Amino acid sequence: MRRLLILTAAATLAIASAATTSTSARTTHHHYRDAHASTVVPDGAIPADTLNAHDAYMKNLHDSGYNPHNDFDAHGVIKIN
Repeated sequence: MRRLLILTAAATLAIASAATTSTSARTTHHHYRDAHASTVVPDGAIPADTLNAHDAYMKNLHDSGYNPHNDFDAHGVIKIN
C-alpha cells in the first residue's frame, strides 16, 4: 500500500512538472518598446522619436542661439548677469 502511494505521488509530480514545462516553454514575454519592432521603415526615412527629451531640449537651445560656454568667464567662474 505504501509503495502504491509513493508511486502515485511520483507520477502526479511528473505529470504536473511536464505540464508546467510545456506551458512555460510557450510563454513569451514582450517589452513595451518591442511593440513596433517589426514596423518597416523606408530607406532614408528618419524616425520621429530619435531624440530623447533632454537631447531635444538641448537641440532647441542650440538652435535658438544658446551657447553654454558663454555661461563661464575665462577662469571657469559662472558669470553673473
